[in-house]
Amino acid sequence: MDDLRSARASIREAWSDFRWLEYRPFAWMMLVELLFLYLALNLGKPWGMAGAGIILKLSGERAVHYPTSFVFLSSAYARVESFLFAFAGSFLIPLSLARILAPMSSMPPTGPETVRRARRAYGVTLVGYIMNFALLVAWEFLLPLGPHRWFGSLLGGLKADLLTWCVGVLVAFAIAVVFLYVPIRAVEENATFRDALWGGIGEGFRSFGPTLLIVLVFAWPALLFLAPVQLAPTLLVERFRPELTAILIAIAAVLNSFVNYFIFSAASRLHWINRGREA
Repeated sequence: MDDLRSARASIREAWSDFRWLEYRPFAWMMLVELLFLYLALNLGKPWGMAGAGIILKLSGERAVHYPTSFVFLSSAYARVESFLFAFAGSFLIPLSLARILAPMSSMPPTGPETVRRARRAYGVTLVGYIMNFALLVAWEFLLPLGPHRWFGSLLGGLKADLLTWCVGVLVAFAIAVVFLYVPIRAVEENATFRDALWGGIGEGFRSFGPTLLIVLVFAWPALLFLAPVQLAPTLLVERFRPELTAILIAIAAVLNSFVNYFIFSAASRLHWINRGREA
């Protein structure tokens, strides 16, 4: 019960203490994602094909021709997002976390020390993300073989697809919770690779319920815009304007950048509260 109260307090503090300086690293990644979507809307131009076209073409020749390119846009965007979070986010997320945690450690939020901590956290954050990603890929492989088949036999049609998507998202969030504290611990003073990785995973398991609450509280608005894109991409393209797919993904990208910031901000505060109890 104390953990849930601490989670609610962390959510309130993260929401009320929003600071542009702390959020800015997430904004840089969001701008790259929006640039990709803009390029995907302009595949008829050489610079559009040279940018987004290369990534879309990984799904086949049909993925670079209008309007079918919008059917494949969600999966192409997911590739871009994964690449960004792995190789840019492994520095930018710890940089944001170092700034969030700085006042709690009586440190200035800017300066060489926060950058040094973010650089030191890069390797372990990248390893944690790769482990998270590997489990997520395994889950996406198992999802149609297990839950989707079961729900299809019981419900069938759109109900089965919707329930499968909900279960898929919930498990994906649960996997993310396990690794959420890796970069948080990695930016602490005197943090080691071993303590950040295995200690962070252990903390993810110990604080699983309260942290999952944090994730669910902040994540649902972006899911409202992602759901139609992921559940019925062909329907959006054939029954509505194909460009609507890009608009929905762009709105979700903007929301997700804030969602990720608030989740890490609240989890950092929960981590600090739990550290105070252990002291």
